[in-house]
Amino acid sequence: MLEKINVFTFCCLLGLLCLVSNSLTAQGIGEMETALMGDQKSDASVVREAQTQTWFNSYGTFRLTDKWYWHGELHYRRNESNKTLFFGEMAQVYNRHGIKYIPTKNFSATAGGVLRLDFNPNAEEGFNSMILEPRIWHEYIWTMPYERFRIYHRIRIEHRWKKGFEKGDEYVFGNRWRYKFLMKIPLNKPKLQPGAFYFSPDVELIMQTGSKITDNPLEDLRIFPTFAYIANPRVTYSAGLMYTTGQTSQAGYIYRERFIVKFNVYINLDFRKFDDKIPETSFYD
Repeated sequence: MLEKINVFTFCCLLGLLCLVSNSLTAQGIGEMETALMGDQKSDASVVREAQTQTWFNSYGTFRLTDKWYWHGELHYRRNESNKTLFFGEMAQVYNRHGIKYIPTKNFSATAGGVLRLDFNPNAEEGFNSMILEPRIWHEYIWTMPYERFRIYHRIRIEHRWKKGFEKGDEYVFGNRWRYKFLMKIPLNKPKLQPGAFYFSPDVELIMQTGSKITDNPLEDLRIFPTFAYIANPRVTYSAGLMYTTGQTSQAGYIYRERFIVKFNVYINLDFRKFDDKIPETSFYD
């Protein structure tokens, strides 16, 4: 009965997200067409040259009580430079924390805060070399367990205050609306257990809204096939190459592309036996 309620709740939220996305896309297209009728016209979309990045991510879940956990993340990101692809220059550092509630093995909810540090390696006079971007975030994860694999659905909503590198820029409030579909498919074991390698197809759509978002509501579409290894009940490693594309802040018809190498480590400081843990609602960003 509870699983049926969770599936029904997920379907309702997913339908609501689709309606919001369709509304934002329609609004963005209309405003883009109006803008293109001015001096800056474009007969087709423009795709910028793809960039390369490298992300190192750590995720920690620490059990507080039977159903309450503290979730902490630290992300270290580097961006290509003129001389070096993937690992050229410092880009961002993420520090994300939250309190996670897991009432059942197939559902979890988390809420907390984020402090992101953005670095500008080409800072000149009148520009900041580093800025802070605070966020408030909350997410909801539904799991569909099967005999050989698991399917995950995640809805994450972020409220952020963002500004540019130019000195004197003020913070602008906006929201991000994110939906992720992910699977875990064991390769060498009958199920997800210590010693198992698994393949994880991962797709995420990120929309954005705010006073400065006019014709560019599609911030990012991320496609991330991953291979992972469960070393023991408390540590899992994964790695993969992610492709992303989305509209730029310059204009809605200008798109960016990125190829990102990601290395993840997941640490679960829950010292109960593996079968007593709640791994179904844990996956990597």
